[in-house]
Amino acid sequence: MSGISGLSPIPMYETYIKNEASYAQKAAKADPATQTALTYFEKTAPTLTTPQALLKNYRVLQVVLDAFGMGGMINEQGILKQLMTQNPASPQSLVQRMANPTYLNFAKVMANWNPPPFSNAQTMASMMQNYMTNQFEVSANQQNPGMQAALYFTRNIGAVTSIPELMSDNTLLNVVETNLGLPMQFGLLNYSQQVSILSKGVDLKNFQSPSYVNTYVQKFLALTQENGGGSGSGSATSSPLVNLIGGGTSGLSSSTTDPLVNLIA
Repeated sequence: MSGISGLSPIPMYETYIKNEASYAQKAAKADPATQTALTYFEKTAPTLTTPQALLKNYRVLQVVLDAFGMGGMINEQGILKQLMTQNPASPQSLVQRMANPTYLNFAKVMANWNPPPFSNAQTMASMMQNYMTNQFEVSANQQNPGMQAALYFTRNIGAVTSIPELMSDNTLLNVVETNLGLPMQFGLLNYSQQVSILSKGVDLKNFQSPSYVNTYVQKFLALTQENGGGSGSGSATSSPLVNLIGGGTSGLSSSTTDPLVNLIA
């Protein structure tokens, strides 16, 4: 990875977010695997003119999905076909029922095949840049656990307008759960209870402020570092570093020995 070594997570995050695209491009140039994937994509994608053709080409599909942050969906052929063949604006479409902003972004680009999305030079360039960014963040996370989620959160949280949308994105939700210090048992609550707790703990309008997002992500990185590189629920702490950044649980009390009982009280 073409990045910065020797820096702790927060200074490294601060450096990357100033021009992540540039760091991603430099990292891509230094990585033969990324270069090979992009070269193949640039040559082959324009020849694919239907969703079915794309689904049959694993290498191009992987680049596309990684570009949209959906790499884990590579084997979900049935879902991907629906996302690429249904009108994403229709209330009956799968993507509208899923209420996932990442999938919606994908469908808005990939559901129109007249002309095919790969025939547009700007779309191609955007996908290639996003793929490089995704690969860069994966690599950055190997150097500093939590960095991938931190950078992803910074790029995407501003587009989230509802708690259900937040809950539909595991990466965004993990950052929020970590910062709120939610216990592992949080996931055992029913959906409405989870929505209620998150609604009390986070005000999505605050994420329209870059400075707020920056502070929020720094707190996440500090908590992740304290947890030995593993983020997740149940990370409330009295660390001086976390307190300086803005520790605590955003109004969710932790005075009981059973955090789950306290959350739903």
